Amino acid sequence: SQAERDAITLISRRQNNTGPAKGDDFDDRRTMSLSRLGTRLWKSVCKSYQNAVAAELNVYGLKYDDVRIEQDPDYVKALARLPPEARMMRARRMKRAFDISFKEKTLPEELQAIQKPLEGYVTELMEDAKLRRIERELLNKY
Repeated sequence: SQAERDAITLISRRQNNTGPAKGDDFDDRRTMSLSRLGTRLWKSVCKSYQNAVAAELNVYGLKYDDVRIEQDPDYVKALARLPPEARMMRARRMKRAFDISFKEKTLPEELQAIQKPLEGYVTELMEDAKLRRIERELLNKY
C-alpha cells in the first residue's frame, strides 16, 4: 500500500541521512513547542507548590531546612557544623512551632510577613559535607 511505501521511504531517508523527509521539520517544531509548553507548565506547577509550602511554613514560623528529614547523614553532619547562633535559632523556631501547633494558633500576620521560609541556612554546609563524604569514600576505596 501507499502508506507502507511512504513509511519505508521515510525510514530509509533517515537511515541514509539523505535529507529531511517530508514533514520532518513540522514534527520537530511541534515537538519543540510541546516541550516548551511542558516546561512552562512544570515550572508553573513547581512555583505554585513552592508558594504553598512557604505559606504553610510561615504559619508556624519555620524554614524549609528546619523540617528536612534528619536521616540523611550529610544533613546530620551539616547540622553539627552549624554555628552556635544558627543552632540556637533553629531550636527556638522548632519550639515556637511546637507551641503554636499545640495551642492550635498561627503566627501573627506581622511576623509571618517578615519570614523567609525558603531561605536556606544548611545548604552550603550540606554540600560541603557531601563532597567530603564522597572524597573520603574514594580515598578509602583503594
